[in-house]
Amino acid sequence: MISILIHILPQEIDQLEQTLIQLKKSSKYITNETFLVEVVLNNNLTDWDQSKIDKNFFSNKLFNLELLTKSWAETNFWVSENNEVLGCTDSHRLAATKYNPDAFLWLDVDIVFSDTLLYHMIESYKLISQNEKYTIITPETTRIWDGTWDVITNENALIDEASHENYFSRDPYLTTGLMGDVSLRKIDTFKFASGWATLLSNDLIKKVVIPDEMGSYYMDDTFIMTCCEYGKQKGFNASQYVLVNEVIIENNKFRYNYYKDYICSINRKEEFIKIAQDNFGYSVNKFLNNL
Repeated sequence: MISILIHILPQEIDQLEQTLIQLKKSSKYITNETFLVEVVLNNNLTDWDQSKIDKNFFSNKLFNLELLTKSWAETNFWVSENNEVLGCTDSHRLAATKYNPDAFLWLDVDIVFSDTLLYHMIESYKLISQNEKYTIITPETTRIWDGTWDVITNENALIDEASHENYFSRDPYLTTGLMGDVSLRKIDTFKFASGWATLLSNDLIKKVVIPDEMGSYYMDDTFIMTCCEYGKQKGFNASQYVLVNEVIIENNKFRYNYYKDYICSINRKEEFIKIAQDNFGYSVNKFLNNL
């Protein structure tokens, strides 16, 4: 079983709908594999007393969208209202304690991906897992904001300048998708963003446990990458593979918050970032010392 994890805020409910439709399209290529799709709607960062739309609007839509996903996968769609989940790191950490799949696939709802991504991801994992336990598989990306990401960038996209301007203005529907014959490319480092359709083996998630000290949001991907990289020196042999020609990227160009004038969001982003940054070094060293 593959567990697909999605965390959303209320204002992302329409993006969730697009993502679930895309996953449904992808499911037609899948045989002999079961999926559990978990979606958590995080209501904890909205001041509902100051909002013009009732929170039931979003939960009702969430559970209606679950019916679509039930047509091809097992599901667990739920609403967090008691601070169980304040950010995506919380949802990843909680799922790791609840489920025991073969692998987890972390997916943000602003990611544009092809109909065939799931198929190629699953078939690749089946192949790799025959010989390796601690595995990460990522799609390729378009060229983004700096050259450190070139190791997972599609070859044809390398002609573009790496800049924030290009990254935010790029049309994701014209520059992503299935771009040719698919193959696997093993890289000698670790580079991924947690919600960019990143697949992580259950063995890896259970080994590199994201500690509570890292907080609710930010740097869960960097924590895993750093632990895997420095863990090599102590005999921890994790690996990352890239799906060549399966290209994804965030939808920055056409992303818009239609609900910004109707719901009152509580912004704790900087607080969460500081918690993660302040505890990052301690958390990595604790992992390495326990190897």
